[in-house]
Amino acid sequence: RLFVIVGAGASGNAAAQSLREAGFQGRIMMITREKQLPYDRPNLSKDYLEGKADPAWMPLRSEDFYEEHGIELRRKTEVKRLNIPTKTVTFSDGETVIYDKLLIASGAVPANLPVDGANLKKIFTLRTFDDSDAIIKASEDAREAVIIGTGFIGMETAHSLSRRGLKVTVVSKDSVPFEHVFGQEIGELFRKSHEENGVLFKMNTGVKKFEGKDAVESVILSNEEKLKADLVIVAIGVTPETGFIQGLEFAQDGGIPVDKFMKAGEDIYAAGDVARFPFWLTGKDVRIEHWRLAEQLGRVAGRNMAGKKAAYNSVPFFWTNQAGLYFRYVGHAVNWDDIIIDGNVSRKDFLAYYLKKGVVCAIAGTGRDKELAAAHELFRTKKMPSPEHIRNHNFKLSEYLKK
Repeated sequence: RLFVIVGAGASGNAAAQSLREAGFQGRIMMITREKQLPYDRPNLSKDYLEGKADPAWMPLRSEDFYEEHGIELRRKTEVKRLNIPTKTVTFSDGETVIYDKLLIASGAVPANLPVDGANLKKIFTLRTFDDSDAIIKASEDAREAVIIGTGFIGMETAHSLSRRGLKVTVVSKDSVPFEHVFGQEIGELFRKSHEENGVLFKMNTGVKKFEGKDAVESVILSNEEKLKADLVIVAIGVTPETGFIQGLEFAQDGGIPVDKFMKAGEDIYAAGDVARFPFWLTGKDVRIEHWRLAEQLGRVAGRNMAGKKAAYNSVPFFWTNQAGLYFRYVGHAVNWDDIIIDGNVSRKDFLAYYLKKGVVCAIAGTGRDKELAAAHELFRTKKMPSPEHIRNHNFKLSEYLKK
């Protein structure tokens, strides 16, 4: 039997390994358009972009590992069409294979800005190894960089390029970075931390157009302000990569609906950024773009493809290191009614509890790693204390967990 995995990121790589761990002895074909071995994608905007990570550190496994375990890693291979009814995968060179089971782990593609001048050279998005390499090369003879967007890629990239000695300006329609993820007070902490490292911010404005002869030379903002730019990085979000798929229905956000076993249909599975799955803790369908979660969903998919029943039963977690902030987040809150702050945000020592309808949905913070580890276990066991208890008792989550 042939099991095909479209995508060799966190989910695809984890699924291939899990298939072998679960005893599957048939063919495994993992397909990626990139030339690299599966690698540590989050590092592309962090240490690697900053120049602190050797390229040799980036692969998750060696080439020998895939050969030893019989995983056919087809690099520099583009999937032109995936036909679900006929179970066929067609490559850009015309070759077609018929699969027995399929995992769609194609990830997401960065969004572009539909404004004049968007096709000028030295305007980048950041998703792949090649993207990061291109930005590094462009930064070598650049002095000023403009980052569009204040999400994780935008803010981590701003820090990395500032560490390379560039004058960095960040542009966003929001009032503070991470406004819709962490809220105003914590977003302000991120802004101040970056400003202390020399990063400038232009908030509450967008981009009207890019100007330049061949390559970008300036960015014109919605308020008509003009920013000089030797390079630009557009980091305004991503969309699931599904344009090559025929015969499958998608969710409103473009993701692929799956059940708790990552199954999207008969002999079809999806995992990672592209999957919209039922979150056991809330009962709601979610699509979450986290590296660790993508690996976990890939493992779940691989085990189920091999005939072992397994459902996702962990708790989402992500982290970011930037501008001296080591920030951790446990749980999942699309939005919230209130935030309880335990500690001092300005001193970078706090926990933030995100509440929705009287329930703690997520906890984030810095300087409290032990407490966040306890929070993960309290979420997992459904023993998180109530907001009233958190407000009225001076306690530590780790001590509460022990009790």
